Amino acid sequence: MPFSFQNINIGLTFPCVAAVVLCNILILLMIRAGVLDHPVERSSHTRPTPKGGGIGIVGAFVLCLIPALRAAHAPAQIIPPVAGLLGGMILLGAVSWLDDMRPFPARYKLAAQFVAAIAAAFGATYGTNTPAWELVPLILATVFITNALNFIDGINGLASGVMAIAAIFLASAGIMPVAFMLLTICLLSFLPYNFPKARIFMGDVGSQPIGLAIAWGGMTGFGTGGGLLVIALLSGVLWDVTFTLLRRARAGDRLAQAHRGHLYQLAVRSGLPVPLVTFLYWGFALWGAVAFATGQIITTVLMIALPQILWTGYICTRAKARVQDRW
Repeated sequence: MPFSFQNINIGLTFPCVAAVVLCNILILLMIRAGVLDHPVERSSHTRPTPKGGGIGIVGAFVLCLIPALRAAHAPAQIIPPVAGLLGGMILLGAVSWLDDMRPFPARYKLAAQFVAAIAAAFGATYGTNTPAWELVPLILATVFITNALNFIDGINGLASGVMAIAAIFLASAGIMPVAFMLLTICLLSFLPYNFPKARIFMGDVGSQPIGLAIAWGGMTGFGTGGGLLVIALLSGVLWDVTFTLLRRARAGDRLAQAHRGHLYQLAVRSGLPVPLVTFLYWGFALWGAVAFATGQIITTVLMIALPQILWTGYICTRAKARVQDRW
């Protein structure tokens, strides 16, 4: 019998409360540590702000997941996928934090993302007799999703809110519900520190491991539509990143170079309030869940494509009229 909310019992209360407490403690410690993200030309913030809030989210999740699964009497067959996920998250978290402290070439970060994606993919498909070559598209998609959620983490609350919504609906769909319920709790514990005003940023140490976790949800629930659900929930993020990469490639820009050309950044630069843009991307995630609920792939695709096309046209028109520097 698949693991679902029917397996959840009152014993989960303690690990969930522990996750909230631990997440808050770690976030407050990171605020006090004073590792600052100094604004540069491409930044959306204007004053030095502490970073590393993702340590609270990821740390609480990693430390409390096993106790939560034990409290829920999770079956033994979830051990391989959970082990693959935790190994990948710890690796990405460590590499991302080291890069935050002392930046190193992007190829090392990309290598860590691939290793983490491979661990997550092998864990998610363990025991399914999936040929190794069939894992290649899953691994590539996981790396793309990990980077997309990292790229989108540029204004208050956008990435953490979208990921919290995605985690809620993955849990509701019965895809590793204890894991994604716990991840939701950790993300919601962080959100008040980051939105509407930011006392701390999540940073790569949060966005990359959590992006891996969301992609892992799609892999573990792939046979029951989990992959499509993840795409629908992240439709706004994935479209923004894809459109921006294609536009920059056509313009001959270096794709690995930091910039302020994402749709959400152009929206803010053209004068839209940050909270409004954040709410819109949360809305895209919620609309993706509605589109997925139709149960028809073509209908789902059309429903998530239409608002993205309208949004893209509106923002590009605003940017041409209001953004003076190159974008």
